[in-house]
Amino acid sequence: MEVRVEKAFTRPGRIVFLVVIAQILIYSISWGQFFCGDSLYYLSRMTPTWDAFAQNLLREDDVGQYRPLTYPAFTYLIYPIGRLEPIVYHWIGLAIHIGLSLLVYLLLRRLLDPGAAILGYVFFALHTTGYFITYDMTFLPDWLLGVFLLLILHCWLNYRSTGRSYFYAITLGLFVLALFSKETALMIPAALFALAMWQADGPWVARARRTVIRLWPFFALSAAHFIWIVFAKGRLHPEDPQHPFHLTANPLILLRKSKFIPWLLNIDVHRVRTSVDIVYYGLAAIQCLLLVMLFVRLYRSGARPGRVFWLLAWALALLLPPLVISEPPYEHHLYMPLLALSAAAGVFFLTAARSLPRLVRFLPRGTHLVAVLTLNLVLSVLTMAHFNERSWVAHGSRVAENALITMKRHHGVLPTGSVVHLARSERNSIWYFDQHTLIRLFFNDPTLTMRFEDLGEALPPRPQPLPDNYFIYRLSDGNFERLDDRWKGGTTSLLEWALQGQTTEDRSQFYPDFNRFQTPSGGRVFLHPLRRLGEIRRTLVTIAGTTLRVPLPYIEPGSELHVGISAAFEIGDGFEARLSLEREGCETKLVRHFLNPAHQRGDRGWYDYHLDLADYSGSNYFLVLKCDAGEQKKTPGDWACWSLLNITRQTCAHKGDLIISRTTDIDDY
Repeated sequence: MEVRVEKAFTRPGRIVFLVVIAQILIYSISWGQFFCGDSLYYLSRMTPTWDAFAQNLLREDDVGQYRPLTYPAFTYLIYPIGRLEPIVYHWIGLAIHIGLSLLVYLLLRRLLDPGAAILGYVFFALHTTGYFITYDMTFLPDWLLGVFLLLILHCWLNYRSTGRSYFYAITLGLFVLALFSKETALMIPAALFALAMWQADGPWVARARRTVIRLWPFFALSAAHFIWIVFAKGRLHPEDPQHPFHLTANPLILLRKSKFIPWLLNIDVHRVRTSVDIVYYGLAAIQCLLLVMLFVRLYRSGARPGRVFWLLAWALALLLPPLVISEPPYEHHLYMPLLALSAAAGVFFLTAARSLPRLVRFLPRGTHLVAVLTLNLVLSVLTMAHFNERSWVAHGSRVAENALITMKRHHGVLPTGSVVHLARSERNSIWYFDQHTLIRLFFNDPTLTMRFEDLGEALPPRPQPLPDNYFIYRLSDGNFERLDDRWKGGTTSLLEWALQGQTTEDRSQFYPDFNRFQTPSGGRVFLHPLRRLGEIRRTLVTIAGTTLRVPLPYIEPGSELHVGISAAFEIGDGFEARLSLEREGCETKLVRHFLNPAHQRGDRGWYDYHLDLADYSGSNYFLVLKCDAGEQKKTPGDWACWSLLNITRQTCAHKGDLIISRTTDIDDY
């Protein structure tokens, strides 16, 4: 095994090629995600003029950060490529991470043995932190800091090896650019100091003195930039202890930052929800146990960390800024510290591969090391899958996308000057939309406004009717529910009233027990909230083999019937939903729609119909809702969900372009 590993190290090109392919496959998991609040932030704050850029140089931004270089970088380099296409920004992020990973490998080749370099490269390139870096332009400051830091390190090593002053000048210039990209760049001189101490020979006091003499311009620039930031912000830090950038030495907050430790090992600590989480923690425990065994055996074999301490100091220097602020821990803060930690990991794993005896007598030498690396890769993939479901960026993207789709479905085009009011819901709801950015960008109208009850923006006084074009939504676990009367009066709702209708059964559509059904009410007809395509609606459910006959009030001339149809489940062989009007024994078919959501993705949403009742005014009408199982009469999952279900006295035009939603003449059927 050891011979094979050493042989593999002599062919790094093959390993690098496989790692790049693995990066594309693994990080593509986020390609289906929409923009989140931070990416909408950059879309709404471009700096097309020098004056706009100069203003950013002289003040903090509106979230309390000082990163003026990110805005022109996005305006002139990133946005012209991506525009309003989310997936393009995912591709840009992936390309940047692949490029930075290759720069890391080239750097490690200059610092370590080839074997340690390739191991460190694999650890860095496929780490879970890459999920965030490749997500989209949300992490633009980390992209810029990564590019500048790696170029700084390469130029610094060139200066150290050649003594040529122009490498020193380039390094200093790159450092200035890094300072205007992200505040963490203030700690780059400390990272360079740790790197120089790790490389240099001789007594550490003499090494430190020589290194400080070489690096004093960097420390001076860092101090000057810190003073400038305080001047630009007008304060050292926000005084509010709840502000994420408030400086603190609170041990409880520092304890929360301990999440960085399992993240380093590609493990995310979260609540157990499914059996997959149990398997996940089992694999994590095995990996940790094997790592402890490796450490113990290495120590007993006489191996000592030696100068690896300076690599840890390098990583800690770059991680220090996030550690001393109130902001919760976020894994992307590990990205640049991960460079030094990857070097330490490469040294550790190569030492283990060369020095350790067999862990189990009948297994080849190095089997335990392969097991650790394999487990680490598996955990990396599983952790990224978890992040793609439950991380803050993924949730933010789903909220923004669900909001946009829901509003497009209901409004088609928002009228000029419309107000979208978000009822009190999830914390930080304003971040999901970057205040008004989402609707203004994607409805292409700067007059649109969002109001947030979370910010104390209350509804108009209750006795008064809502103003025109004032729409109310509620957010719940990433899904939206419309709360206002979309037709603004003159509406007769049939949802509750339909429960009083007459139910008949078709017993040829077999059920195991005809006396009680496995439904919330135990019957064939009931009300049930349904979530589809990011929207929550109250629906009336009729299960297969059920016909519901609902008496209608007097239908005035010019009325319209509004009804939405969806399926409660994505199983079975489909069902047919039928809607008709009946009067004096004569039935007029309105809608006949077969849904098969298990096999047709298009049937997993909402189908909204707006039907003209101009020829059916008067009384003594019944609305008939029927759900029939498919040809084979298999009933599992055959729940027809009827939403909207109201009659209005004014004409409504709906132009939703994402879901079938149209005004239809009955004669069309």
